[in-house]
Amino acid sequence: MSTLDATISMLEAMPEDARIKVLEFTQQLFVSKKPANPFVPVSEEQVLSDLAESRRQIAASQGLNMEDALNRMGKQHGFI
Repeated sequence: MSTLDATISMLEAMPEDARIKVLEFTQQLFVSKKPANPFVPVSEEQVLSDLAESRRQIAASQGLNMEDALNRMGKQHGFI
């Protein structure tokens, strides 16, 4: 399944009020004067440092269960 297919499937499964929120947010991205990208650029050194920390956490069994993390994020953002 492509990203587009997955996105459409997710939108179809959402309640109508949640779809309206997504539409309103998307419209704001096009009319807002501030940049749509909330992420600040980081250096290659920072990316590699973050990756090393992530690998350390995984090796120490401190990683998150992806299904649990996605469910928590879905509930937090009103998708579930």
